[in-house]
Amino acid sequence: MSMVIAHNIPALQTYNIVNNTSNALQKSIAKLSSGLRINSAADDAAGLAISEKMRSQVKGLDRAVANTQDGISMIQTAEGALSETHSILQRMRELSVQAANDTLTQQDRSYIQEEVDQLKEEITRIGNTTQFNKKKLLNGDSAALWSSNNLDTKAIINGGLREVDQFGQKKSIEGNYKISVKADPGQGQVQKSDIMTIKHPNVIVNKVVNSPDGVKDVVTENMAPGTYTLKLEATGNAKGAVAANAITGSYGVGGTLYTDTSTIEGTINNAAANNTITVKMGDTVLWSDTSAATRNAAAIASAIQGANASIVSAAKNLGATVSGFDTFAAGGTVTATSLGNKPAALSIVVAAGTNTQELVASNAVTDTVVDASGVFTVATTADNTLNGSILFEVQSMDASNKTMVLKATATTLAQDGSTQVKTQDGIVLKEGGTAVNLTDIFGGDQTNQTVSVALNASSMSAVKDGGKFVAFVSAGKDAGTSQTSMNVDLTGSIDGTWEDRWNNGVFNNQTLAYHLDGKALADTEIHFTNYILNAKTGEVSQGDINLITGESFSLDTDGALTKNDSLTNQDVLAKFSQTYVGKVANGDVKLRDLDKFWNSEGTFMLDDSKKITLTQGNGKETSVTLYANDTLDDVAKKFNDAIASGLGQSKYVDDATKFATFVSGNNGNSEAVPGTFIIRSVVPGADGEITFSGDENIINAFSLNEIQSSKETVFTVDVSDEHTGKIIAQGVKTTGNVLHGVIHENVDVEFSALSGVTANWSDSLKKYTYTSKLTDSTLHLADNTTVLQIGANEGEDLGMNIGDMRAHALGLDGVNVMSHDRAARSITVIDNAIDKVSTQRANLGAYQNRLEYTASNLTTASENLTSAESRIRDADMAREMMNFTKLNIMLQAGNSMLAQANQQPQNVLSLIR
Repeated sequence: MSMVIAHNIPALQTYNIVNNTSNALQKSIAKLSSGLRINSAADDAAGLAISEKMRSQVKGLDRAVANTQDGISMIQTAEGALSETHSILQRMRELSVQAANDTLTQQDRSYIQEEVDQLKEEITRIGNTTQFNKKKLLNGDSAALWSSNNLDTKAIINGGLREVDQFGQKKSIEGNYKISVKADPGQGQVQKSDIMTIKHPNVIVNKVVNSPDGVKDVVTENMAPGTYTLKLEATGNAKGAVAANAITGSYGVGGTLYTDTSTIEGTINNAAANNTITVKMGDTVLWSDTSAATRNAAAIASAIQGANASIVSAAKNLGATVSGFDTFAAGGTVTATSLGNKPAALSIVVAAGTNTQELVASNAVTDTVVDASGVFTVATTADNTLNGSILFEVQSMDASNKTMVLKATATTLAQDGSTQVKTQDGIVLKEGGTAVNLTDIFGGDQTNQTVSVALNASSMSAVKDGGKFVAFVSAGKDAGTSQTSMNVDLTGSIDGTWEDRWNNGVFNNQTLAYHLDGKALADTEIHFTNYILNAKTGEVSQGDINLITGESFSLDTDGALTKNDSLTNQDVLAKFSQTYVGKVANGDVKLRDLDKFWNSEGTFMLDDSKKITLTQGNGKETSVTLYANDTLDDVAKKFNDAIASGLGQSKYVDDATKFATFVSGNNGNSEAVPGTFIIRSVVPGADGEITFSGDENIINAFSLNEIQSSKETVFTVDVSDEHTGKIIAQGVKTTGNVLHGVIHENVDVEFSALSGVTANWSDSLKKYTYTSKLTDSTLHLADNTTVLQIGANEGEDLGMNIGDMRAHALGLDGVNVMSHDRAARSITVIDNAIDKVSTQRANLGAYQNRLEYTASNLTTASENLTSAESRIRDADMAREMMNFTKLNIMLQAGNSMLAQANQQPQNVLSLIR
């Protein structure tokens, strides 16, 4: 080798070797310090790529494990909430079982219902507020989102819309769906109340007063049941005349025994002892002869058992209608119990051993009243200025002298509206004699005004001791003062349904004319008082019609009231109907005057107002408050408005005034008996059934019962894609307004109970009728399934179905425990809800168990993949340390050799010296 100094080739070679060793040492140091075999792509390009792929999988698996654990936490949150829902449902079921027991009152059930309602609200609250990381879990939003163009069309979400096909492809059934509904209509529930009857006397109905002309009110006392009108007349009787039919009723005059139209039945049998049939006075008519011979009780008995005459033929001869047999064995006896000359009872006694027979006796004489004007004459002078009603009573009789003594009691009404009552005893009348002035009872100047009474000739024999009659006297009209006087006609007609009626008594289709000073009657009370005589029994009452006027009451210049166009008859002061105890009520009767609202202890149930709650089958609820002064029509309107607005049924019908009506006592029809409420629901099926709850006594007062049960509508539903028109389902029939799982197995579609139906009121049928129609709505669905990423790669996920767990979705809206039947039904409804929650909890439990296995599997996969990636990328520290030691030695040797190589040029230069 030549010796040169320009290029130190050995040094260069050594330098390169040292550099390589240094580089190798740096890499070894990097490996030893990082613990990785591959610190850059240059270390192992293929290995780096493989390692990074494995590393991404490991990190994905590790994150998936965390996702899985987060999913488990979310599931545990939802499942924990549903555990509380389960507890609530169990309590609701317990309450339903309790409410189904009839040891409870309606009020008790209302308390239970209050708790049930609160529990339903809590279930809904849990569904609305249960969240995990601000994500709501139990209201259906974590499964699917929906909207509709019709408020009555709703989706009930039971899970997500994601599906996995046979090839493992995941897709969502979402979009816009057209729901077309047509119906075979069912029917709504109709309930009827108990019959409302009047408890108190002096209750008037159908009252109309001429308020625009100053009449404030009209009240009555002791009036005979009937219809009355107070009316102005332009003309009247001459002043001082006795009104037509002045003697308006009599008792004990003429000898006729009066009766009603009822039939009296008695059975005569062959028992060992004698048998007696007693026919009481007023029960039946056994004779029609008005002669003196048959008025005596003994004479009547003798005539009935006349010699050799059967009782039957004798009864027939006396005018009785007898049926059931043709002959009656002789040998019986007839006795009579008398009260003066008035027969009180007749007893027919049949001898023992007689064959069994039935005696049916009915009226032989129609109800008539002997007109006392044929017996007595009541008259006035022309100058009489008092209106009067006079009761005459026969105090004693002297047949030999043809005289009798009367007592007269008069109630008078002066033209200025003032009243007075006076009595005059010892009025002695002689048959055919002079009339007697009634000085004491009418007063005043007897030369100018006189009321007198006389006993007509040949009338003594027609009068009985204790007989009574009533007369009416009119003041007449002063022709010279037409602008300051008014003629008031009082017209009355006795109520034909009154059990104590008589056909020709006072006010029975008669008119009594009063003459008053119209300018003096403002702001006062005018008492039209009259004696009312029951000609059947002799009972007398003092009937009073009190017309109350205001300050504006007065006549106009033509002697009439200012015209009031609101009245059919513009000159009517007042008109009304007087009721009686036990009469079927009209709509204008107040609750305090009804028998149903007083308990057996005589306590009025509405001294304090009471709230009545109306609950519809679909869970809607409203209430009304009843007060003592509410009329039956007021109550009907409150119930109607509650159903129409509170329960929302008005939107379904053309006439929202027929949900609740009261059938007045004078307005009966084929719809229902008079005096009852009719409560209608237009919503067919169980969703429309209405339950009333509240105070037990008030609920029992109405005694509502079904006269038409609800019936479910059968719906036929078509479902199609709104955009493409593709038919999803066609002709699906469902009973009830929920379509289950047709669009998707996890989606139920709820529509209105009156979808596909038009409801209209029928006046002729007295009910709501239904007409089928086609109803369309659009439902939009968007998948929002809760998906857990449980793998390192795309598609490695888990979709969870968490449905709507609120009260409505669980079918709890209709839970009502206000009756035995409804409470019993609620048990089944709650059982179904429990089953639905149990199914959801079971699914959540299954998801949790799966995720726990998933987490374990992912952990194992991550571990194994990490091990494989470690073999590629991690450094073998022992081997690398050995390599590092070697490189250190080599670097030291190289540096030493480099130093020696650098000395070679010096050696050459030493030769030059």
